[in-house]
Formats: sequence, structure tokens, C-alpha cells
Amino acid sequence: MRTVSFETRNWGCFSWPMVWVARRLAVKYVEGFITHSREKSVKWPTKSRPDLTTEQNRLLAGVLLANRRIREMAREDTSMKGMGTTLVGGIVEQDHLATVNVGDSRLYRVRENKIGQITVDHSLVGEKRRNGTLTDEEAKRHPQKHILTSALGAAEKPKIDLYLPDILPGDVFIICSDGVHNSLEDDEILSVVCSIEDGSLYKMGLSLVLKAKLAGGLDDMTVLLLSFDHEEKKES
Repeated sequence: MRTVSFETRNWGCFSWPMVWVARRLAVKYVEGFITHSREKSVKWPTKSRPDLTTEQNRLLAGVLLANRRIREMAREDTSMKGMGTTLVGGIVEQDHLATVNVGDSRLYRVRENKIGQITVDHSLVGEKRRNGTLTDEEAKRHPQKHILTSALGAAEKPKIDLYLPDILPGDVFIICSDGVHNSLEDDEILSVVCSIEDGSLYKMGLSLVLKAKLAGGLDDMTVLLLSFDHEEKKES
């Protein structure tokens, strides 16, 4: 089993240099809990759920702990009031990728030249798309597309989604922030990934960020990629 890097982006309005505090705390406490809970006996912030796998339960506990710590720091220091962050990441668990998501960063899977979004956006526009009140095209242009319905630090009990997509040889998983997926259509993301003939994850990531910038993207642009084959698992 291996932990996959976590992607975060800022949420809320707060002054620099506190702008990065929430995301650093989120990664620190989630990854820290995952590591320490394997090495020694630690107190879990929640009971294990029988409907989740071992690693999904570990991710859930780590995220709940991170949310608690972010909110505690915001209460202790008024300059950090209102800070928060999105988060998506996962752990390779046998032939699956145990995944956690809070917010509107996304996990995609590219398989056999097709792309599919694994996570669901926790955003006002995302909810309107799912209930049919907005089309995909309307959602792209909506002035409130950046309003989130869940984020770490925003509430005592944020909405946390857990997934368990399977892994097959040749799969490429893409974790990206809204600065990328709001600037590019899913088919454009797929086209970039499939255009890199040598399978270089570095080239894929760089190409996605550059294409998003050329498309007029102004928000945070973060991309993490993983590819899987018969002999090894790659990460970039």
C-alpha cells in the first residue's frame, strides 16, 4: 500500500501569508495520521465504518482530524478566521485507489483512451448540474462556479466523499484543481494525456497546466498524475 500525494487549494478570504496555512495543515495531519496509524497505536477521531475498506477508514479519520485542527487554529488566531481548503488524495490498496474528496478539486481516470470523472464536485454549480437546473455549458460560464458547499475548516462536519475505483494496467489517474478543470473540457484533458507518446507524467502535467493557462485560466493550477502498468506503479 502507498499513499498518493494530496492536492489542496485555498478556500475563504484571509490575508497573506496565512493563505497557505490551511492547505499545509490539511496535508500535514492527513498524511501524518496515515503514517502514524500504521506504525503505532494512535487514537482515531472516529469509529471504523464496516462499509469502508481499511484505507478508506484511514483516509476518513485523517481528514476529520485535519478539519478539527484547522478549525482549532482558526479559533485560537483571529487572523486565520474563515480559512479553509479543498482536498483530494488517496492510497493504493491492492488493485484499487482508496480516495477521499472534500471540495471541488477532481480525480479523473483515463482508461483505453476514455476519461471519466471519479469524484463529485462539492460546489453550488456542481449541485445544480446534478439536479438538472444547469447544463454543462451553463455551469462553465456561471458567475458562482467558485462557491463551495464543502471544504476543510468550513464546518464542524464537512461533506466528505470516499471512493474505491479499480486499477487496471495502463490506467492514468489525474488529480487536479479547479484552475485546470474549469479551463479545459474533459476531452481536452484526455487529448493532452493521450498526446504524450512516451507516457511521461511530467510532460502530461506540464502540458495540462500550460494549456489551461493559454485557455485563460487564472485560478490555482495544480496537477498530480499516476500511471499503472504490469511491472510498476509510477507517480509524478
